[in-house]
Amino acid sequence: MYTAFSAAQSVFLNKAGPHAYPVFFVVLALAVWPMDALQGALTRRFGLGRAFRINLVANAAAAVCVFVAYMVHEDSTVAFAAYVVYSVAFELVMLHFWSFVTQHFNVLEGKRIFPVIAAGSSVGYILSGVTTTLVALYATEPLIIFWAVGALAGAYMSIGLERTLFRPALIDEEDQLLVSHEVELGRQGRLATILRALEHAAGSRLVLAVVLLALLLQVVGRIGDYVVAVIWVAATHNNLQELTILIGNAWLLSYVVQLGISLFVAPWVLNRLGVKNAILALPIFTVIGFTLVTVNPILATSLFLFIVRNGLQTGLDDPAQNVLGGALPAQVTPKLQLLLNNLVLPGGALISGAALLLLQQVIIASVQVLAMLGILVGIGFLAAAAWLRSLYLDAIYARLRTHALSLADYQQAIGRPTPAQVAELQDFIRGSERRAREFAAAALARLSPEAFTAMLPELLASSDPVVRRLALQMAPADAIAEPQLEQAAAGDDPWVRAAAAVAGMGGSQPWPGAAAVLEELRAASDPEHRAATVWAAAFIGDRDAIAAGMRDRDSRVRLEAIRSFARMKGDVPGAAEPFIACLRDRAVQVRREALRQAIRWTPPADHAQEFAEALAHGLSSRDHDVRLAAAEAMAVQAPDALTLTLPLLPAHDATSVAVVDALVRSGRPDLYRRVREHLEEHLAQAAEVARLSARVQATLRRSDGDASPGYALLRIGLDDYVHSAAESGLTAMRALHGKRGFATVERGLASVHAQARVEALETLLNFGPSWLAGPLARLLQPEEFDPLLARPLTQADFEALAKHSDRWVRDTSAAAAHGLDEHMKELIALKQVPLFNTLTLEQLASVDRMMVTRHYARGEPLFRRGDVGGELYVVVEGEIRIHLDHAGREVTLARHGVGGVVGEMSVFDEEPRSASAQAVTDTTVRVLRRDRLQAIVHEHPEVLLEFIRNLSRRLRAMDEKLETDPEPATR
Repeated sequence: MYTAFSAAQSVFLNKAGPHAYPVFFVVLALAVWPMDALQGALTRRFGLGRAFRINLVANAAAAVCVFVAYMVHEDSTVAFAAYVVYSVAFELVMLHFWSFVTQHFNVLEGKRIFPVIAAGSSVGYILSGVTTTLVALYATEPLIIFWAVGALAGAYMSIGLERTLFRPALIDEEDQLLVSHEVELGRQGRLATILRALEHAAGSRLVLAVVLLALLLQVVGRIGDYVVAVIWVAATHNNLQELTILIGNAWLLSYVVQLGISLFVAPWVLNRLGVKNAILALPIFTVIGFTLVTVNPILATSLFLFIVRNGLQTGLDDPAQNVLGGALPAQVTPKLQLLLNNLVLPGGALISGAALLLLQQVIIASVQVLAMLGILVGIGFLAAAAWLRSLYLDAIYARLRTHALSLADYQQAIGRPTPAQVAELQDFIRGSERRAREFAAAALARLSPEAFTAMLPELLASSDPVVRRLALQMAPADAIAEPQLEQAAAGDDPWVRAAAAVAGMGGSQPWPGAAAVLEELRAASDPEHRAATVWAAAFIGDRDAIAAGMRDRDSRVRLEAIRSFARMKGDVPGAAEPFIACLRDRAVQVRREALRQAIRWTPPADHAQEFAEALAHGLSSRDHDVRLAAAEAMAVQAPDALTLTLPLLPAHDATSVAVVDALVRSGRPDLYRRVREHLEEHLAQAAEVARLSARVQATLRRSDGDASPGYALLRIGLDDYVHSAAESGLTAMRALHGKRGFATVERGLASVHAQARVEALETLLNFGPSWLAGPLARLLQPEEFDPLLARPLTQADFEALAKHSDRWVRDTSAAAAHGLDEHMKELIALKQVPLFNTLTLEQLASVDRMMVTRHYARGEPLFRRGDVGGELYVVVEGEIRIHLDHAGREVTLARHGVGGVVGEMSVFDEEPRSASAQAVTDTTVRVLRRDRLQAIVHEHPEVLLEFIRNLSRRLRAMDEKLETDPEPATR
């Protein structure tokens, strides 16, 4: 598009003249808002991918129309209109492009991939400069055709990209905040959201300073465009061919400079000078550029100003501004971006256009006058940058004090510290706040090695073992004397001892005792000592120790070995086998960490199949984080292995849901087609089952006979199947539209307010695709299946259910037809317990297998106060009284009937029983031991939520009882 930009700009300056720039700025500002609103409407109606393609096709059509207009009648009006059309289209395409790209990368991945995309754009700009120069030798107008060809090519490529790019889950708070902002924008409207963002900006001086700086940047940039245009038209004597070649070469030179600055200069500036000084670079060079033009308005000085405006801004100032955003709270970023896109960018064009128009009316706008105006605005720009710098430093230290800042962000913020800043870090190290002390020690080592070295004796004598470890780990080579190493190695903390060994082996004269220290730690029975050895192995390059650590019997050591494996970037010979074994590790923390590293690790060819099978096994885990990481690792490292997961789709449980998520996110057209076929069939079967469930429910309302328990169980089995289909559908929708705020739709569907559910269903249907959204919306409205007449199930219905693919549909239909056995009766009893009523029959069966049945006679105690308890009791039949001895009397605290839960506090806090429990009548209970309950809570976190609700209800009941009943109830 930059090739066409050179042509549109050249024709505009040649036909309309530079004096038309002020009007152009005003028209551009006024045109952006309605076009942006149209783009938003297209996105909401067709989805982001299709709306982006519509935008690109419209650009291609606009390019052809502009070219035809040039050929028919190339005058000032056509040139002006064409330049406006191109400029608006370019802004909208770029905004749409970044929105399209963002949906395929979460914030963490975006920080790695977006700079690569920006570098690719720079290369594209350079190529556009070369193309412009070559084509302009023959004619300028054909350059517009590149706009049409590029737009159509982009539309075609976006189809394949949308199908093949992996869609990551939202794993970062910034992702969630961006999604919440988009949802708020859709609900409240753009104007209301902008007003709220303005209120927020007015209450924060830092946000206000950023907005002001961006506004002045826009104004000074527009003035610079005007100044440069006047000089270039005069320098080329308004010859269209020469002007086009000059503009092409200027862009070529500008982006060569930009690429060099971004690759070589910007990293050095940010590391040495810090953002605090980098944000002053662009204002200073802007003032210098306008001053040079004022003194000598020739082509060379105008090129310098042009390169400052484009090359320096994108090469140095944009990266500085990105780091600057780290000083802002994450929830502010979407609001600030909204203000920049909707107020600052068009507002800057409007203000600069109006000011230049007024200047044209009052005085003759010569180059020197325009340049002097640029100097004045540039000084204001510099003053705004200086104000922002002071606020930025205050914000950085505020975030440092609240531990909300990473070491890398702090280093880039301040660059090389001043003596005062060094002294402040030293004060933090000597302070009492542990986290600030440890952060300051690491920061001092990174930013001022000399001051850190001078402070080493004090750091090595610190009472904080982490500070002592950092002192050993981050000290310059040979900075620590052998007696200091011996003293550190003789301590009690294994991590300090390991750090001493690492420091001793890293000097020019290795410390002889280092190997013995590591060997002693490696042979220790304490897993913490062995973990410290594995940590040290990454720093001394002991790859064998890392591989051995993955085979250690203790999970703590295996976990540290995987982290060391990551520090070595996976370059550990012989680690493939133990690493793949860790992907199936029995300790969930090890399994999670191994799968996170599997996303970035490519296995050797002879272990590829084993690696793929381990990832597929991770999809069947009951841990959500394990399933999520396994799905991402398969999509990134072993996409062909996703075919191994296809047989898991019919399981209709958490595993099949995870498989649906992985297949949809993979972007593989063949796998997407398979999962679509599965979902279409699953949703259709679920709709039929939902109709039967509605008939069963209607029959239950009319019946209270012996068939009721069987029908109640059948309805549970049918509803479980319907819910599993709905969950699979929601998972597919989440994978497709997670970046567009689908989580808000899910919250609306779960709301107790009917209007919120209706709005959520409407939004779900708008999201599409229709083959998924329509059937899913029906399943989420059970009332849609209510029969007009309550007809009991026929024999044919039971025969059809007996052949159903789902096990629990078959079993519950058999129980309803032939009667309940003891196992089914126990499942119904558990389902009636509030603690477990959110679990499916499959989950209840796994819980039931962990429980035992006990019978207590009337008056028999279950436990007494002071007993060491580790069991939870669920009342299946009878009643239990909880009582406490008080002043010689038994005080009744509570009574629990069928479905009640007793003893849950002791299984969590491992404290003695706080009260006694006694059977009021002959009572039957199901008993769950502490270790088995913890396994259930790990697999089904919703059980823990019900525990919390249960305890909250009891605390409220106790408070109300104390307020209303001053005399305790007695037996």
